[in-house]
Amino acid sequence: MPSTHKSPKYLLLFLVSIIFFFPASALSQEKPIARLADFSGTVLVKSKGSWGVKPVKNLPLYSLDKLVTRIGTATIVFNDGGTVNVKNNSNLLVNEIKTKEGMGTKVVRHIMLFLGKLNFKTGKKSAVETRFETTRAVIGIRGTAGILSIGADGKTYIYFSEGGAKYILGEFIRGIAKPVRVALADKNPIQRATFVAKAAIDQVARTKTMVAAGKMPPAQLDLAKAIAKETSALETLTLAKSMLESPDKKQVEWAKQQITTAKEKIKEAKKDQKNAIKNGADPLFKGFTGENPGFNVPIDQNKRGSTS
Repeated sequence: MPSTHKSPKYLLLFLVSIIFFFPASALSQEKPIARLADFSGTVLVKSKGSWGVKPVKNLPLYSLDKLVTRIGTATIVFNDGGTVNVKNNSNLLVNEIKTKEGMGTKVVRHIMLFLGKLNFKTGKKSAVETRFETTRAVIGIRGTAGILSIGADGKTYIYFSEGGAKYILGEFIRGIAKPVRVALADKNPIQRATFVAKAAIDQVARTKTMVAAGKMPPAQLDLAKAIAKETSALETLTLAKSMLESPDKKQVEWAKQQITTAKEKIKEAKKDQKNAIKNGADPLFKGFTGENPGFNVPIDQNKRGSTS
């Protein structure tokens, strides 16, 4: 009778084939690219796709993480020593892309500012190519320091205290934009979508407590999670649509991919909501139409946004 036991030789070949056909990123967890070195006031963090992250000092930050301030500030320190000081009423996304270039690896750091102002300083002797981006401009830099800001009119301002731009695409103004008032910043579509998404994830936590206490059926938590999933995708959709105006064609393509993914998640979330309601969740529960303290942004599940 033939044996079903595989020899060490064949086992080794099998393991080698797995490593060969699956990229390293699939076999190991993504590593952080920066940390939240310091912060004050109201700071929101979206890490690994979740708004349910509490900001703490030295919190690891990953590629595609977001940091949003209202009446607050934050300092991000990247692994190569580069720093970004985020000011009040700002909305920021960081994205590092690694590609093979010859025998080495090229790293491009995209720091996308959608609202507000930041002070920046690149790391000493860093091999990372840093790009600052808004919906209207792309600024490539290396070995410099300065201020990137967006005015109330949406125009991009750039000021260099050290060095200068390696290249610039799109429209920009040399200088520093005047601070945008809180009331006006709160009306920004991306900022507002952020607050709604964060309020929805906070509602998940409250609903979880109520369900655990037996005051709500489990389906209510399923509904809360589905609503949070939808509002998070809507925030991504709003952000990506704004990037369609970018002068960088690659960023426009990236934005289109984000839009497609966000719309798929919204459809899934709406389907999950219907299932939760079918299983006994109350769609008119007042918690979903309350306001997020500090932001004054209502979460109406019937008016969360459009996917068009």
